[in-house]
Amino acid sequence: MAKKEYKILWLVSALIVGVMVYWALASLPQEIIKKEIIDKTFKGLAWFRFDSGEELKSWEEKIFKGKVLYSVKVKKREGYLNASISNAASGMLYWIKFNPKSHPFVSWKWKVVTFPDKKEDDGKPGGWIEKDDYAARFYVIFPRFPFFRVQCLEYVWDRNLPVGTVITNPSFTNLKILVIESGEVNLGKWVGVERNIFDDFKKVFGTKPPKVGAIAVMTDSDNTSSTAEAEYDEIKVGYEK
Repeated sequence: MAKKEYKILWLVSALIVGVMVYWALASLPQEIIKKEIIDKTFKGLAWFRFDSGEELKSWEEKIFKGKVLYSVKVKKREGYLNASISNAASGMLYWIKFNPKSHPFVSWKWKVVTFPDKKEDDGKPGGWIEKDDYAARFYVIFPRFPFFRVQCLEYVWDRNLPVGTVITNPSFTNLKILVIESGEVNLGKWVGVERNIFDDFKKVFGTKPPKVGAIAVMTDSDNTSSTAEAEYDEIKVGYEK
């Protein structure tokens, strides 16, 4: 199996290293979460506005190939997380444990500035690798024991695949890729997203989800050896409606 097919294993590796410590120190995330909640009217578990670089300190970078430049940009007291890359792949992960049945919603805003330069699918073997670059990804990660049973929902904005497409990663079948934004109509514009992760998990895995262990964002262009840029903001995690 080609080396690049293991990109998703940056998530699994992160879970192997951190999951035991995380579950053992269950009180730690609660202290972190309180710092992220700025508006008392929000009844969820975490809210990231990226109004200062301090918010990014509670996230961990996981590197697959090279480093994506993740930086908080602030203009007139309002900020966002910018991800800018050239032939690289790394993601930002935030540990947070909660029950998706009682806290099923997550939401965020994202903007694609530049898509990675994907080629049209020519049907050749290995074509999956070329297609596995996305300007914007949002992960919800469900740890399970043993570690190889970890399950992931990966929401992506793709240039060509239609909204509603669901893909099972052929290198890691417990990862489901959901295309929830597509094309260039909204290129350069902020797009709001809200997902019921409890319902999404049941739909694509056919069973009820275990507890969430982390969320992550990722922008990458290593497989296409190109450039990409995206922005993320207003990440809200674990709330009811």
